[in-house]
Amino acid sequence: MSRHLKVFALISVLALVGAACDGDGGDETGGEPGVVEHAAGSTADAYIPEYRAPELFGDLFNISTDEHLTMFEEGALAAQVLASGDADVASGGFTNMAQLVEAGQDVKVFCPIQKDSTEHLIGRTDTITSLEQITDPNVSVAVESAGGFLNLLMNLVFLNRGLGITTDDLTNTVILEDGSLRLAALAAGDVDVGSLDLFEQADLKAELGEDAVTVLSVVAEDAEFLSNVMWAKTDWLAENQDLAARYCATILYSNRVLASDFDRYLEVLNQYIVGGVEDEDVAQANWDFARQYEVWPYNPSVLTADVIADQLKVSVDTGILEPSTGELSFEDLVDSDILELAQQYLGGDVTLEDVEAGNIPEPSV
Repeated sequence: MSRHLKVFALISVLALVGAACDGDGGDETGGEPGVVEHAAGSTADAYIPEYRAPELFGDLFNISTDEHLTMFEEGALAAQVLASGDADVASGGFTNMAQLVEAGQDVKVFCPIQKDSTEHLIGRTDTITSLEQITDPNVSVAVESAGGFLNLLMNLVFLNRGLGITTDDLTNTVILEDGSLRLAALAAGDVDVGSLDLFEQADLKAELGEDAVTVLSVVAEDAEFLSNVMWAKTDWLAENQDLAARYCATILYSNRVLASDFDRYLEVLNQYIVGGVEDEDVAQANWDFARQYEVWPYNPSVLTADVIADQLKVSVDTGILEPSTGELSFEDLVDSDILELAQQYLGGDVTLEDVEAGNIPEPSV
């Protein structure tokens, strides 16, 4: 499949849809709560602290606590919705935003959503027990279509493990764009390797048995990156700078609070996961994992020039982005003014030790 397929899809959407979507709230912190229409590029439960932040803590930042969230199975779909003008902001993999730039869209990142990832590369033990076996033509691997976040994630792991391959070198692949699809395929034996978050991994082990599942890579150990970011069109950001900063601050504040209090985190999971949490041990494992690897960013400062440069380089080296895109600067792709304003609203930086101790500054709005 051509790696330009999703870019072509974006261009097609732009040609068909021309509606504009304006954020409500502007730069006023004392007026009506700001409304931000958010197109999210995942349906995974691992993103609940960030996705549900406005509903949980929006009142502290004068952000509407009504739901203004639409979730999609992949970041590219969220990017298309933003490009068409049917959302104010979108979130997903960094490459989803960069591909919009390649398609001629004037967009910038203005908030980190997740650092690293809760994803694991999982294999069916009867077929594969080591990541080095992944190139075996008899091993079927679930990937995303060209330019997908999962491909970038796997390529970063391959690079850091010194395998000298990319997903393009795998000869036996199946395109599955969402974790729930990869979970079902692994359970059915339709694929031998797939990327799952901790909740999905627990479901697979419950169905197949602990010994039937092998963890081939803990991604947060094998790759340092920003797995999920938020972006918007630059004209929207210019007109809604304060609103964007408050929205970002709401998300990072939610990360701080829920990482400091497991009972509160569990309460939120039960509020938003359909049917509630069936196994509290899984929720505890996810919470411990997020804290251990600081998966949920607490400060806007995790969006650094070095991190962006590294992700551009890997994306270009593995054929996901054009070389010209790799030459873009931090300033070309990130609205640092909004990051700085969000940090002010958060009351300053916090350390991991602050979060673990529950020392969370009061919002300064």
